[in-house]
Amino acid sequence: MKILLLFFSTLLYFSPTTEKTYVKEFYANKKIKSEGWIQFNKKQDYWYFYNENGSVKEEGHYINNKKTKWWIFYNSKNVIIKKCEFTNDKQDGFSIIYENGDVVKAEKYTFGKKIKEWQSIAEFKKDNTDLL
Repeated sequence: MKILLLFFSTLLYFSPTTEKTYVKEFYANKKIKSEGWIQFNKKQDYWYFYNENGSVKEEGHYINNKKTKWWIFYNSKNVIIKKCEFTNDKQDGFSIIYENGDVVKAEKYTFGKKIKEWQSIAEFKKDNTDLL
């Protein structure tokens, strides 16, 4: 019985934790570099990444250390420059490109490869009536 109890105690001690932990990483200048959830030593759920000046650089979802779902990218002045979909760490789906806060074009990717580009909202709407 003691051996069995010792075995289970050891198993529990060395098993990877299933708890999620919120972590923050900092630049040498003590400004935040990134923050988000870790589980099983992998990035999970929503993450934020920052420029050295403290502005948000990008934000989005992770599953098992890989980008997934929608991500938002910013310039150094914290203005959105791109929103795009990821699957398994590759662009997969739509990507919307902004300039000065306005949508200037859209792109579509499949497993990291660009397959289509639209230079106007009208072109995009024409080709994607099922999405609107």
